[in-house]
Amino acid sequence: MAPQVLWSVKNLNFNIGMQVLFRNAEFAIHENEHVALVGRNGCGKSTLLKMIAGRIAPIDGNVSVQNNLRISYLPQDFEINRELTVKENIAEGLSFWNDLLKRYEDKNTPAFEHEKIEHLLTIHDAWNAEKKLQIILDRLNLCGDMSCQNLSGGETRKVALARAIIAEPDLLLLDEPTNHLDVELIQWIENFLDEFKGSCLFITHDRYFLDRLADRVVELDNGEFYSYNGSYADFMTGKMERENLQDISEHKRRRFLAKEIEWIRRSPKARLKRNLGRVKNFENISAIKAPERVGEMELIIPPAARIGNQTVILENINLAFGERSIIKNFSHEFKPLSKVGIIGPNGIGKSSLLKIITGELKADSGIIKIAPALEFNYIDQGKLKLDEEKTVVEEVAGGIESIQLGADKISVWGYLKRFLFEDERINTQIKYLSGGEKARIIMAKILKHGGNFLILDEPTNDLDLTSLRLLEESLINYNGTLILVSHDRYFLNRVCDTIIAFEGDGEVYTQVGDYDYYFEKLRERKNLSAAKNQIAKPKSTITAVAPKIEKKQTKLSFKEERELSLMEENICAVETRIAEIDELFSLPDFFSKYGSQSAELQHEADELRSKLESLYNRWDELEQKKQSFK
Repeated sequence: MAPQVLWSVKNLNFNIGMQVLFRNAEFAIHENEHVALVGRNGCGKSTLLKMIAGRIAPIDGNVSVQNNLRISYLPQDFEINRELTVKENIAEGLSFWNDLLKRYEDKNTPAFEHEKIEHLLTIHDAWNAEKKLQIILDRLNLCGDMSCQNLSGGETRKVALARAIIAEPDLLLLDEPTNHLDVELIQWIENFLDEFKGSCLFITHDRYFLDRLADRVVELDNGEFYSYNGSYADFMTGKMERENLQDISEHKRRRFLAKEIEWIRRSPKARLKRNLGRVKNFENISAIKAPERVGEMELIIPPAARIGNQTVILENINLAFGERSIIKNFSHEFKPLSKVGIIGPNGIGKSSLLKIITGELKADSGIIKIAPALEFNYIDQGKLKLDEEKTVVEEVAGGIESIQLGADKISVWGYLKRFLFEDERINTQIKYLSGGEKARIIMAKILKHGGNFLILDEPTNDLDLTSLRLLEESLINYNGTLILVSHDRYFLNRVCDTIIAFEGDGEVYTQVGDYDYYFEKLRERKNLSAAKNQIAKPKSTITAVAPKIEKKQTKLSFKEERELSLMEENICAVETRIAEIDELFSLPDFFSKYGSQSAELQHEADELRSKLESLYNRWDELEQKKQSFK
């Protein structure tokens, strides 16, 4: 049976000013599927999510929505109530279940509706809202009593995300959910969505996130949707094949038109009148539009001046804020042409290290050696804020008329065209631009300065996949030294040859290789440390009767927590059915009434008893696992 359609639209047309976002487009999302929506910044991805969430009404299009469809939506520009606590904000996502519980407890609720509500509350484990709330607070490492006025940007996003997912909707809409989040939290979101039983439509530029979660990738390109089953690699292959077929078809069309134009030019008027069908066919084919292709950014980083054999050397650097150790006895030499990725949770000290390198922050102790010919190009996150009232050209130019690219000069106007800004957009105020366009402005501002030691602090936020690939290629080919702070694992793997990791309590670890290699070595270090701790434990003087194998204590997963909470109810249901069958067999007129079903009922009773034994065994297993973790 084909999966049920939750939301669909046909013949969708939508413009914003002169920009066409959707052109006779068709889109549908089905039950129990995870779909990644990709496309260039400003093409209409966020607009589609707003339409599905009911925040924008499609002006022209046939929309079909499943009855009683529950939707949760986390936009990029989300808001939370700063006057409430973390717990109170997240609890807003439970409003549907709280209303349903009240309806269930209402004595005037009809019996048939009562049963439906009971079933829904049971399968979503929504009988105890407080328990659901505490589980998600624990998983996201959030303090429920904390005021939201004191939250950082990453913590605020966690609260908004928790509010969206705690409702366990039929359809979850996420617009760049991983932006500004560290790797650990991104992996938690991946694990949650991997177990999420509803449908999910998400926009992301994180290719690892996309590959792990998406069953299908849908591209929005020039107002139309193109669907590809599988991973990011499958999408890229399918897109290439589609564009290749379009190019072949367009080549044939042009050859046909050239041939027909020559025939029309040479034919007398009388012959043309006798061949009106051929002329009409020519007119129809000539009216077909050629495939539209958006140009690509030309990310040219100004060539770096020669550095020499040394750039920056750090020796025994220490930094603390009060009693909190940020960097402890860290040493590293940044080799010429090296590309170093810096990773770690938000707020752990990555930006502080960058400021120590550039001289904006003084370390508590240690030695810093900087080569005389070094030219830093670094704009930290705080300085990347744009003046919303300025136009694009005013913001990027900063009073200059041309930009030096190696031995050549280019006008600011021409420079901005390389970043895909057309004449109309170059003179547009920044407050009217999309998030992706603003990200391109920031990249244009950073890269125009050149320098032979480039420092990029979270450059991938808000960039679309195409822009990310181009930035990757530019940085791979950059002929200077690079420091890159990022949570984008795919980006780090492609660009970096060394990883500097902030691992907590002031420990900063250096590993030659990409992100995946660092993570592999981190696991090995943890396993080795665990083995040493085991060996170092004092041996007992009492002789053991039999060797005991220590089992790894593992916390119950979200799925196991739900399974355990439902176990007693499931066992009760099985026992009740077994009792019903036994009662039937004990009836004096059983064979006259149910004789023809006796074999079937006996088979059902045997299967239920076997299932009951399995449920008890599983209950015992989960309880032991839960107790072992405490």
